[in-house]
Amino acid sequence: MAIKLIATDLNGTLLHGDQSYNQELLQVTLRHLAAKGITLVLSSGNQYAHLQQLFAPVMADNLAVVAENGASIYLKGQQVFDGSLTPEQVQHFVTVDWQRDYLRASYLILVGQQGSYTQTGAPQALIDAAEKFYDHLQQVDDLSMVTDRIKKISVSTTSKQSRQLVTQINADFDGELRAHDSGYGVADVVAGNVGKLQAVQWLAQRFNVNSDEIMAFGDGANDVPLLQFVGEGWAMCNAKPEIQAAATHTTAIDNDHDGVLKTITERIL
Repeated sequence: MAIKLIATDLNGTLLHGDQSYNQELLQVTLRHLAAKGITLVLSSGNQYAHLQQLFAPVMADNLAVVAENGASIYLKGQQVFDGSLTPEQVQHFVTVDWQRDYLRASYLILVGQQGSYTQTGAPQALIDAAEKFYDHLQQVDDLSMVTDRIKKISVSTTSKQSRQLVTQINADFDGELRAHDSGYGVADVVAGNVGKLQAVQWLAQRFNVNSDEIMAFGDGANDVPLLQFVGEGWAMCNAKPEIQAAATHTTAIDNDHDGVLKTITERIL
């Protein structure tokens, strides 16, 4: 069937290693996709404010943005889905759940509507890394006092431990909360009904698109459910072998050489 919706991960997929992208090629691609009635979905764990700033030069009516691992969906600059954690969930996590043995030594970043928040005294390396992905990062003495609307809670760990941490959180919270492995040593905790797959499914229902009419690109473990759901799931050639094995296709070109846009051009345009 003809492709009507395309979703792409950002880090390691659409974006180059230095967080840049080919603006000219993306603009041309969006114009051609618009002529065919196809929407391109940018799907990321990053904060919406960061994505809005990053993609401001190419914003178009057929460019949808899924931020915070599915907690926010934006169309034409307007939020159409809000999957924020409840204040009660946030309070319980930072005051009670954080004291669990496997979480106690970790550092948290609360990602909100207005900014991001971590505890005072967090390692400078964490601050430096977080500022690349989260806008308006603030250090606060007590995370339980943050009043912003929280989209997700990022739990900082190591790359080797993040997958195990995700498994443990998902087992303990049994669907009330859901953890996703960002692939960068961070486990993102969101509401139980939130995720990249769920966001694309929500958009597909809104646009009356079937799963076999969707193309998706990704490079990480948190992209696998979406790659397996859609009609055409493309793993990046720079992804790990197990991610490539989970997809129906693998790109011939990596993220640093515009593999997503060139694949769309060859396959669709």
